[in-house]
Parts: sequence; structure tokens; C-alpha cells
Amino acid sequence: MWGDYTGTDLQCDEYPFASTKEGSTKGDNRFSVRLIDGTDNGNGGRRLDEMYTLNRIIDGDAFYMQITN
Repeated sequence: MWGDYTGTDLQCDEYPFASTKEGSTKGDNRFSVRLIDGTDNGNGGRRLDEMYTLNRIIDGDAFYMQITN
């Protein structure tokens, strides 16, 4: 889909998050992907894990995510 991006710092990121029931191909195959900087992807994953922890979201819990600038 993206071609060969090996040797770069890019990683494929998806929305909804892979860690959710709707994430990537876990749902109805309606998702968005984009190549982003690998460091940004790692930081985003850590922040998402922190959000789950701070809000005590466990497997199966529903939650609403508002994306802001």
C-alpha cells in the first residue's frame, strides 16, 4: 500500500487505534492509515496507554475520544 519505506524513520499509524475493538482491521475494515514519524508514533502510543491508565479504561469499556489541536 505504501511501498517500501524501510530505512526511514516512518511508521504506519492507524485510526481507530489498534488497541481498540474498532481498531484497524478488527472492525468493519473502515479505518485510516498514514505514515508518520516513528518517534511521534511511539510518543502517541505512550500517551494513549497513559490515558487508558489514568481513566481506568479496561478491556471492553466504552470511551469517547475527542481529537484536538
